[in-house]
Amino acid sequence: MFKLTQETIAIVSVGATLAAFLVAIAALVITLNSDIRAEARADREAFRSEMQAARAETRAEARADREAAAADREAFEQHIIRLTQEQSR
Repeated sequence: MFKLTQETIAIVSVGATLAAFLVAIAALVITLNSDIRAEARADREAFRSEMQAARAETRAEARADREAAAADREAFEQHIIRLTQEQSR
């Protein structure tokens, strides 16, 4: 029958311990990677939301500026028409 020496038992024990550490480290790496990916995904979504809000705000400001410019142009046209009418009298 096969007899295990103390050295063989020690080598097998160290090997089993190293294997357990490797499994634990692999599980930790997998967990960290999934956490990092989830955090990156959340950051991307937050950034997209901020950019959409900023884009909507910029569009609203541009629309308001165009409307104000149109109103100014119309007021100027009315003023010129009134001055022309007064001058023609």
